[in-house]
Amino acid sequence: MDDEDESKTAEEMLAERDANRQPQRRDARELFNAWNTQADGEFDELEGSEAWSEGEAPEQDLEAGEVAFNYDEWDRELTDHRVGWCRVIEKKVKRGERAFVDETRERYKGIVSSIRHQFQLMKPEDLARVTNEIDGDDYDLNAVVDYFIDRRADGHQSERIYTRRLRRRRDVAVSFLLDQSSSTARTIGRHPLQPYTHPGRRIIEIEKEGLVLMSEALEAVGDSYSINGFTSEGRRNVKFYVLKDFGEHYSDEVMRRIGGITYQNNTRLGAAIRHAAAKLSKQEARTRLLIVLSDGRPYDHDYGDARYAREDTREALRQAKTQGITPFCITIDRESESELRDLYGDVGYTIIDDVLTLPERLPGIYRRLTT
Repeated sequence: MDDEDESKTAEEMLAERDANRQPQRRDARELFNAWNTQADGEFDELEGSEAWSEGEAPEQDLEAGEVAFNYDEWDRELTDHRVGWCRVIEKKVKRGERAFVDETRERYKGIVSSIRHQFQLMKPEDLARVTNEIDGDDYDLNAVVDYFIDRRADGHQSERIYTRRLRRRRDVAVSFLLDQSSSTARTIGRHPLQPYTHPGRRIIEIEKEGLVLMSEALEAVGDSYSINGFTSEGRRNVKFYVLKDFGEHYSDEVMRRIGGITYQNNTRLGAAIRHAAAKLSKQEARTRLLIVLSDGRPYDHDYGDARYAREDTREALRQAKTQGITPFCITIDRESESELRDLYGDVGYTIIDDVLTLPERLPGIYRRLTT
């Protein structure tokens, strides 16, 4: 072998060695999928899951009528918040067809009637009679009789001889936060124990049906409520869709918005929770409830590692509780219960392992939370 061949061989060996030293880049989704698989050891210790970023998506321009809000995000490595790290864009949903709401009402006709009746029974009487008042609208006959008996007996009579009527109402405000990420495009097959169900239905369509039944229930009981959805394309493009705001009537326009809900992009859950909680905290109600409806774990392409995503979500839920809000998470089960318990920390949650039962179960869950 001559000197030229030896030189070429040495160069090739050096190039091969350097190539082996280069870190192998992995797609973000691959890392999250690895996190979700049943592998040996803890899911947070899987190779390559610790710290990665494929670059941030550019900040998208606001369209007419949109408003942007900045929120902190919890960084487990810093053990502190990244200030103003996420931008949440509040958007109106593009109008769809009201036919979806009408078809849902028809499909669940018997159930809707039952739900309305059950929730109407939860509604208190408009006026409540209060006795033993110092002054009021009318005399309390029993108190007047006692007054004269006591005055003749010892001269120590009670002056509380009036009644008043007080207006009563349920003092509840609830915000529904719907995960609209691409994972909700998954289809659900025909259930073996429910042969009447439609095969091949998307999760997002079943979630929308749940919102329709929930709206019917809340209209019957009179609670203040809002319905919102969210998706994300990186930390600067978290999209928060307002389907129905507090104080807005359940109108034809709202029904068209529900019909127009679609799936897209990712799940930056922490930022969406913070914005929903900020809006809910402005409601003057004794009970403020935030119900999160999701089909899986938080994910975004620049969210950081898997534990970062989970702990930021837990921190956002904890912050909501300090604002006097009761968070509750409804999860369509794809993971083990122990991991979901770790994700949602100390807040309440329930697992619905058969997504087809979601529309019927959602009003019952709400009733238990508020009575």
